[in-house]
Amino acid sequence: MVLKAAHMSSSNYHDALHCKYQSGSSTLVDEIKSVRLANPDYGYRPVTLALKNKGINVNHKAVLRIMRENNLLCQAFNRRTKKYNSYKGTVGTVAHNRLNRRFKMDRPFQKIVTDVTEVRWGNQTINKRAYFTVYIDLYNGEIIE
Repeated sequence: MVLKAAHMSSSNYHDALHCKYQSGSSTLVDEIKSVRLANPDYGYRPVTLALKNKGINVNHKAVLRIMRENNLLCQAFNRRTKKYNSYKGTVGTVAHNRLNRRFKMDRPFQKIVTDVTEVRWGNQTINKRAYFTVYIDLYNGEIIE
């Protein structure tokens, strides 16, 4: 009678009685917390590997779900640590291509090109970064001071 009201077949009911559904066991949550405490930069993939090294065989999706539920996901690689991108879309006019892939020159100081390089140190955040620019003479590839 109850099965008809719930629109459930008897085979599904008996199968549900014998199934052991996974609920986030407290021992697994404690193991994940201990791995994250020892390694604060670990995401769910390295945590899964660390658990497998300890002999706990668990799916990476279950580890991700448990880490989300307990707010244990890694915050070390968020958007504040990404590289600088100066692209602002199509603003202004595009410079003409005057080089046209002609990089060989017949006299010095005819064409000079530049490059900007970002260097980060420390904990790789935006607080500890510097930008270096280099001017190169295309005649012989020397760096101009």
